Amino acid sequence: MFRFLAIAACLAISVHAYSKGGPKAACRDLTPQHGAKLQTEKPPYSISGPAHVRSDQKLTLTLGGEEFLGFMIQARDGQNRIVGEFKVVDAVHSQTLDCAGKQDTLTHLKATKGSPLTGITFDWIPPAGYKGNVKFMATVVQTSFVYWVGRVTKDVDVE
Repeated sequence: MFRFLAIAACLAISVHAYSKGGPKAACRDLTPQHGAKLQTEKPPYSISGPAHVRSDQKLTLTLGGEEFLGFMIQARDGQNRIVGEFKVVDAVHSQTLDCAGKQDTLTHLKATKGSPLTGITFDWIPPAGYKGNVKFMATVVQTSFVYWVGRVTKDVDVE
């Protein structure tokens, strides 16, 4: 019985630890620190919005699909470097994280089982003078033990 209680307490602590956003430890590869097996089938999520943006304009995109509890989104260039800056649109459910640069990653803010999300809208600003392709990569956490790492993607041309 004690062993069961100890395991349950550890699981509760690890799940609660990231309810306020993805950890900096996930910046490099977008992998949640939940300790569960990642999903390999096609995710029930997508990033929607324009496929082109001018380098002097902001881009508004939406991550949506089935209900989810957490997420982490980055924009990466052809060399897999994190680029650009996110602006929070929904301050109740999202926040920025400084991974490689200022506000270059977007993550959840309040993840609770009783209030799952079905979508999150966000703004992204390209680096000054940037031209080329950017791939938005998202990790989406459906439950503490079901998540897709970097499998939700969208290509955008910055002109």
